[in-house]
Amino acid sequence: MPAQANLSSANYPERARSAVVMLTQFSDESTKLMALNLGANDFLCKPVASSELVARVRNTLSAKVHRDQAFHYTKQLELDVLHDALTGIPNRRAFDFELKRRMSEWCRQKTPLGLMMIDIDHFKLFNDRYGHAVGDAALCHLAEVLTSTLRDMDLVTRFGGEEFAVILPSTDSHASIQTCLNLQSVISDTPFDVDGQKLQMTVSAGLANCMNGDDAELLLRRADTALYSAKQNGRNRCCHHNGGTCVPLSEMTSKTRSVSNLIPRKMDSPETNIRTATIAIVDDEPATIALAKKYLRDDGFSSLVAVTKSTEAMAVIQREEPGLVLLDLRMPEVDGLQILEQMRANPSTCQTPVLVLTATRDKDAKVTALELGANDFLEKPLHPKELPARVHNTLLVKAHMDMLADYSTRLEHEVQLRTTELTASRWEAVQCLARAAELRDDVTGRHVLRVGRYAAIIAHELGFNEERIVWMEHAAQLHDVGKIGVPDAILHKPGKLTEEEFSIMKGHCVAGRSIIRDEIVPTSNVLHRNVFDDWSSPMMAVASLVAATHREQWDGSGYPQGLKGTDIPIEGRITAVADVFDALSTRRPYKAAIPLDECFRMVEEKRGTHFDPDIVDAFLRRRPEILQVAADYADPSN
Repeated sequence: MPAQANLSSANYPERARSAVVMLTQFSDESTKLMALNLGANDFLCKPVASSELVARVRNTLSAKVHRDQAFHYTKQLELDVLHDALTGIPNRRAFDFELKRRMSEWCRQKTPLGLMMIDIDHFKLFNDRYGHAVGDAALCHLAEVLTSTLRDMDLVTRFGGEEFAVILPSTDSHASIQTCLNLQSVISDTPFDVDGQKLQMTVSAGLANCMNGDDAELLLRRADTALYSAKQNGRNRCCHHNGGTCVPLSEMTSKTRSVSNLIPRKMDSPETNIRTATIAIVDDEPATIALAKKYLRDDGFSSLVAVTKSTEAMAVIQREEPGLVLLDLRMPEVDGLQILEQMRANPSTCQTPVLVLTATRDKDAKVTALELGANDFLEKPLHPKELPARVHNTLLVKAHMDMLADYSTRLEHEVQLRTTELTASRWEAVQCLARAAELRDDVTGRHVLRVGRYAAIIAHELGFNEERIVWMEHAAQLHDVGKIGVPDAILHKPGKLTEEEFSIMKGHCVAGRSIIRDEIVPTSNVLHRNVFDDWSSPMMAVASLVAATHREQWDGSGYPQGLKGTDIPIEGRITAVADVFDALSTRRPYKAAIPLDECFRMVEEKRGTHFDPDIVDAFLRRRPEILQVAADYADPSN
């Protein structure tokens, strides 16, 4: 089968992302070039050395994994966390990430970068007149106009409300101004239909381009200042912030001006900036460097750095931060393998793609280069078509890897953000539930906060890790959640409870566990461990144990089950000390508050009877912190 028919993704769409290593007995340059241009990732001439075959297949598969993961993460993030629910375009979070990435790119390579802020004129009046549904339609319409008019490489985002932000990569001031003016014209000339009525909108826009000294925050501030200036000067206009002042842009004078002349053609990422990448050429032969520069410039690569002294190579590579290195294998003083090894050992260059240049046909040398991390190699003399093709393919793989790393960072950030939000919501829900129960017995609800803090202090003294300490604090706050089911007449009774009333009161332990999770109360350490195995939330597992066992006593005289000694889960034993101490030290319907010194003495007296001796000792050792909590969270009436 002809090579073209075999490789074409047009003929076989399901193979468009497949990795292909060509095996051929033809060693002519035209065959190699055809394979590379058709999308082959690599090729080998028959007969193939087994070690080289394994190394090349491993590298090619690794690159494919990165490409596939990049594709997956891109789609996942765009759909789940980085898009506005109403308009479908990227949201503020996507904008923040992309702006930081583009700013970093600008700092390294000085690639032009523009930022445009857009605001719908009089949107509130527009919304009030036609209704919020039409207002939403207007936002969606503007999003559609922006995305259909601008390039694929431009990022159109909904910044907030009726405000949109557009990042313009590889766009200088002149091009940014033309783009801004054209957009304003297109928007005003493109009404949208609402129930048969043609509605027109206008926008105000602020524009800024990256300048020396800019960071993401400053660039955004300048664009926003320009937008404010445009709105203050009558709306339906554009202003450009030149670093010092905001300059109004002249309106379009010719409505016949072609949109395509003003807006650059669409480009697909990640290939957008491949030919703007810096390429470092390390070779002791000036003639080879001259040829490499010529072949690369002829293909559109313009940022080239040459190094003839191998001893200076690492310093230049670290300083210039190239996107790719062409590295000669045989050089005096320091050879290419040594430089490659140094690059892979250095965090700043370990991911930089390397194409090895060599005049030798030594298979062992090639395999060694591949094993040290070379991405590919080219044989001398260099071919004018093969060199740019190899460079382009290698940079494309690197672009996919960078995209993966970028999106992985975004995903990690989003996961952390969501986890933090969920954790905060969970703690708030726990505290609300705890206070709901406690407020029936304590008008301030501070009892549960103090008990939680006391429990955390004890847990820390006992050597709990930080995670378990957090669980302990929040779980202890739920110790009396079962009191929700106790009648007010019993809960607020000022005198001693009758036997029947006390029996009802004792039921709050079982009720509390049932509220958290309806499951049999553990009667042994084995059951205690098994409970944890069935829970998705360890903190709530701890809370269930606390609710069920905080009234059990060390000598077996407690309730509801009469557990004794270490059969009582340690979480329940800790909470028992914290709860009793706070109950003694604060006013209740049936008693006055007892002085703190006396409370410490009373807890110590119950050591070995009501309470676990080790826990009492830990509690007493942290007396200063206990006193501080009592003062910080004191009830107003105490």
